[in-house]
Amino acid sequence: MVVASAQLVQAETALGQARGRIRDREREVSWLRAELAEARRSATRALVVQANEAAGVRERLAAATGELFVLRRNWSATAEARVATAEVTGLRQQLATLQERYGQLSARYQELADTAELAATERQQLQGVVRQWDTLCKRLHKATGGQPAAAVDKDILATWTRFRQAVATGTGNRGRAPVTGPASGQVATTGGVR
Repeated sequence: MVVASAQLVQAETALGQARGRIRDREREVSWLRAELAEARRSATRALVVQANEAAGVRERLAAATGELFVLRRNWSATAEARVATAEVTGLRQQLATLQERYGQLSARYQELADTAELAATERQQLQGVVRQWDTLCKRLHKATGGQPAAAVDKDILATWTRFRQAVATGTGNRGRAPVTGPASGQVATTGGVR
């Protein structure tokens, strides 16, 4: 009997727990039904708004189509011809202006190209003259021992010395040592000219 009594208590406890779970489920189902109903109402409202917006767009499209029809009907072939002629005339004027400007730029480019070519040729010739002058100045320096007697030779060697110093780089002077001597107002060195 004690066993039956314990089983009865256990069954009643299980029944109470089952009833509690059923109540929880019923509350959950009720809540979900309310959410579903709200979602349906929201979707219905959105559909109504969208339908109203679509109707408004259709109305505006119909009005714009009507206006376009009126404009097309009122637009004459003469007006089109006037506009087209004016546009063509304007474009021809622009083209003539651009062609003239292009011709000027082409002529200027050719002039600059010719000048650059001439300058390059003159530079090459001048470089040859400078190398020959440098060689002659070295020979004059060696021949006079760095101390020419004539004033004009002193001026030549002084100019040559200044030239050599001017073209000298930070680490040297392109392989040449500047020459010193009385013509430049400096003392000659034992190294001489290389």
